[in-house]
Amino acid sequence: MNEMTVYDVNQDIVISRPPEAVLSEAQRAAKSLADVVSNKKKPVIMNGEQYLEFEDWQTVGRFYGVTAKVVSTEFMDLGGVQGFLARAVAIRADGMEISAAEAMCMNDEPNWKSKPLFQLRSMAQTRACAKSLRNVLAWVVVLAGYRATPAEEMQDTASAKPEQKPPAKPGKKSEKADAEHLTVVTPISDIESKEGVNQRTNKPYTIYGIKDAKDVIYKTFDSKFADIASEVFAAGGMVKINYTIGQYGNNIVSLEAVAAQ
Repeated sequence: MNEMTVYDVNQDIVISRPPEAVLSEAQRAAKSLADVVSNKKKPVIMNGEQYLEFEDWQTVGRFYGVTAKVVSTEFMDLGGVQGFLARAVAIRADGMEISAAEAMCMNDEPNWKSKPLFQLRSMAQTRACAKSLRNVLAWVVVLAGYRATPAEEMQDTASAKPEQKPPAKPGKKSEKADAEHLTVVTPISDIESKEGVNQRTNKPYTIYGIKDAKDVIYKTFDSKFADIASEVFAAGGMVKINYTIGQYGNNIVSLEAVAAQ
């Protein structure tokens, strides 16, 4: 009688490290990333959400010893539409490839139709590298409060420029309606409050000032936002602030704690 061979068919995915340790490390990385990105002079903001550029993805990659490299670039001519297809991989510090991605840049894109081919080639490579990093690091970027899509992949962005507001329509609009909404993800360094009386209505008020990591102040009359900020400040976490810039500074539109997603 032949011996029976027994195979282990258990192919379940198992936890390789304690989840609390993984999340603790990711929260540290997310906070450090937010510290760096919050200092960008020209952040990429579209529809009130901030997107990270390739160099930002490189930064978070460095936290984990991960880099990206281009492995191939191919010229494409699809019925007269020309451009490049690039393939890139994400590599661990030990040389192991842990992700791969492909991306294209073609001259049928509005912002690339008049650009020379070498620029299309470069953008295809940049997109592929950013996407390869995104495949393994998006969860950390989302944890920091940013969108997981690299800025270079967004439609009609030639080099990840800030969103342009459309021309205002004829008619009278308030300053608040016309104000551009900006977003920042940041730790809180301090919270202050000031009481006063509205001279026009003779009603008392309290205005709150929430300071970010660089001591930039964001103001609000809403005690709800101040309460959230106080809880986050006590916990040493971060907040996502949506704000407008008005005559008297940065005015908070919305504020929320950045939590694991």
